[in-house]
Amino acid sequence: MLSEKDLLLFKGKLLQMKTDTMEILESNQPLSFEDYGELTSYDNHFADTATELDEREKQMFIFENGKRILEEVNEALERISDGTYGVCVDTGENIPYDRLVALPYAKRTVEAQEKFENQPIPSRQGDQSFSTPKEDVRGDKRIQTVDEIQSLHGNSSY
Repeated sequence: MLSEKDLLLFKGKLLQMKTDTMEILESNQPLSFEDYGELTSYDNHFADTATELDEREKQMFIFENGKRILEEVNEALERISDGTYGVCVDTGENIPYDRLVALPYAKRTVEAQEKFENQPIPSRQGDQSFSTPKEDVRGDKRIQTVDEIQSLHGNSSY
């Protein structure tokens, strides 16, 4: 169980993380062509377009990661207010102090986090094919699916 002094320490760290993350989010807004001095991508060389795309992807990653961290920090601050900070949300065990020092917004013990991350992702059941069902009675034979075209003409990789 964490002492009041520990909780104040972690609350201060979390508030600083929140401020830093919000500054990063504000400074990394997604760029447009105008930000590169271009009104359109029409006259750009392929390499210029690829560079711009790479920069946009980096910014999107930073932005999405920052939003996720901000959510985690806000959730940790709520747990401090609720009196549940430092307790694993899955097992109810105390999260080790060293883990909280390393990751102040941790909500699981290392073991519970590994178990959480290794859970299989639920997949959609059923046929994932784009083929037209046999019982389809639309009457329009002009519509061909990828499966039908491949069965008639083969695959380009053959």
